[in-house]
Amino acid sequence: MSGATTARRHVLVVAPQCASMTQLIRLEEAATGLYEVLTDPALGACEPGLPSGRSGLVTGDNVTSAAVRELVHEAIGYAAQRQAALVLAFLGHGFAPGRTSTLHLMCDDSTEDLRHDSVNVSDLLSVAVDHPGVDGVLGLIDTCHAGGAPPAAEDLAGGARGGRSRIGLLMAASLGQSAVDLAFSRHLTEILRAGRPGEGRVLGVITLRDALRTVIVGQTVTGFDYDGDNSADGPLWVARNARIAEGLLGGLGGRLASDELTEALAAVDRGMAVPDAAPDLRAVLQCREGLLGLRPSPARERALRAVDALLVAVRTVTFVRGWIGGDLTTTRIRRALHIMLAAERRLPSGDAHLTDIAVIDELAFNHPDTDRDGRRAVARFVALLGHVCGKDLGDPELRSWAERIEAPVEVNDAIEHAVRRTAGRRLGLVVSLHSTLTGDWPEVLDGWLLLDGAMIHHEQFPSGTADRRGVENAVEDAVLWAEEHARTLDLPLKRLDLAVPSGLLLAWRPEEAGVAMLLGIRYEVRLHWSNRLTPDAVLRSIEPVVAERWDSIAHCQVGAPVDWLAHEDLADPHVLRGHLRNGRYTRGIGLTQNPGTDARLMEMLLAYTPVLLWPHAPDGFPQERHGHLDRSWWAMPGALARAYRDRWRGVGGAGADAGLADLRAVWDDEDWLRFCRFFRTSTPPTRTRDEGTS
Repeated sequence: MSGATTARRHVLVVAPQCASMTQLIRLEEAATGLYEVLTDPALGACEPGLPSGRSGLVTGDNVTSAAVRELVHEAIGYAAQRQAALVLAFLGHGFAPGRTSTLHLMCDDSTEDLRHDSVNVSDLLSVAVDHPGVDGVLGLIDTCHAGGAPPAAEDLAGGARGGRSRIGLLMAASLGQSAVDLAFSRHLTEILRAGRPGEGRVLGVITLRDALRTVIVGQTVTGFDYDGDNSADGPLWVARNARIAEGLLGGLGGRLASDELTEALAAVDRGMAVPDAAPDLRAVLQCREGLLGLRPSPARERALRAVDALLVAVRTVTFVRGWIGGDLTTTRIRRALHIMLAAERRLPSGDAHLTDIAVIDELAFNHPDTDRDGRRAVARFVALLGHVCGKDLGDPELRSWAERIEAPVEVNDAIEHAVRRTAGRRLGLVVSLHSTLTGDWPEVLDGWLLLDGAMIHHEQFPSGTADRRGVENAVEDAVLWAEEHARTLDLPLKRLDLAVPSGLLLAWRPEEAGVAMLLGIRYEVRLHWSNRLTPDAVLRSIEPVVAERWDSIAHCQVGAPVDWLAHEDLADPHVLRGHLRNGRYTRGIGLTQNPGTDARLMEMLLAYTPVLLWPHAPDGFPQERHGHLDRSWWAMPGALARAYRDRWRGVGGAGADAGLADLRAVWDDEDWLRFCRFFRTSTPPTRTRDEGTS
């Protein structure tokens, strides 16, 4: 769908440190936060502004003025090529030379008041706004003297576009003022995430200027808005308003439906009422009949497409609620969406409200260009959701719904797709290293082949040399054994669960094992704590607490339910144990620093949480990177497996998922806890060293 809130948008955030000036401690944090909110599909809805899959975030040391100019020109050309609006954010040190009124951004090689090795922000904005094909420019300027950023009036009134250009600027300070501690960017990010009550569906320059002035003291936030293009679909906007809830049409229609119908019908006739989305569809059908009575035109065709998409959405929500009924839960909606989008490398925002209305609204009104009207995406989601909820995909009710939305072929294709995509989830291989008596490499590994969670085969695999090489060879033997059974069953094997002792969790990355091909390329490898298979009395006593914490984690709707512990939180083991015993940490636990070889720390933490995350890189996983996990939490732990693969293959750039590749995880979810109980009741436990809570 076209329109102001669905047109293509690009973003480039430039935040260089300057070697000749004071280091800006919060620069990377502020730039990263702003970039994340602008690329959030539910808020800023921007794509990275550089081609070839590169990130649109440029920050840190060694970023020269020439490099910045080149990147901005590349972003302008890329936006023009794709007919996109371009959001340009500049953060860092800035100056206005002498008595001039033109802002210059300082980069690694800049010196204050010297123009040669700095970036003339006004000139770059002039080039961007005047470039044919660029659908408007938004500038977010967080520097001292930011008020000097607007292009000259003659550049806007004339130029290659003859004045038919659009630009909006939000600036942290007036021309003669300093901008302190990146307050502008940090508060702007907070406002965009929270939304603004009483405002419209999108937030523009003036609204945000006024909001920022209420929270920033000592600098005058300035706004600039120029619109010389009377043929534009709508005004420039910075982000969607997070306070606008779903169901805006008074029934079963979502935010995108409201946006598109409002704009499309206004383009036909500003007096035409937007229909509500009541389940009886009376108002929608009357609106459609009225449109068909008008003379054909591009505006009428757009409005008809919007009305038809609303019909599909409302009929689909009504059908899903009746067909699935009480089995419809947020967790199952999340799972179906995960299966659907994982193969397409499209991930929704971690802050997305995953209700039936919100998901179907997104699929019906924000579909790829290859899906002409959204019916293919809607059909795929409904088929997968039905499969996840245990419904019969041969049910006549499903066929009846397909006829009502005029998509029988799309629904038939979706049923075949659902069967193929979920078949690999039926078969799984569990390999355990729990037989070690010392917490080191074992002499034998146990393997279980599971079908729909039930054990159908068990085998033991000797490691021979009882070292890393021997264990990795034994794991590959187990994989070959499982693949032979998979061929007999005519089912694919997609997942490998490994139960590993505490010390080896820190020393071993089994997804990188494999002689001919990495195990992590062939399978989704998940790590578990082997002590849960043979727990001591203390571990048994707190098993119900761990199970309750998993249930809380599984039902989290926003962000990552993780308590992050820094070095100072781990310094005194007795204090840490006290915090664990008194229930201070009730969610998953994440470490911001690499734990090194501290197996005792791992044992202590894993006793109390089903999910433990830690960085394997020496520089850790600091707070400014936690947003990577917040946005991808709904797809965990599969998102980790994809991030590892992307890094090995050299794809994915520096986006959110790329940041996950620096994390390791133990993921003892409900399925694993159930398997551990099954193991203890059906298999004589192997005696292990008592390392549960020591």
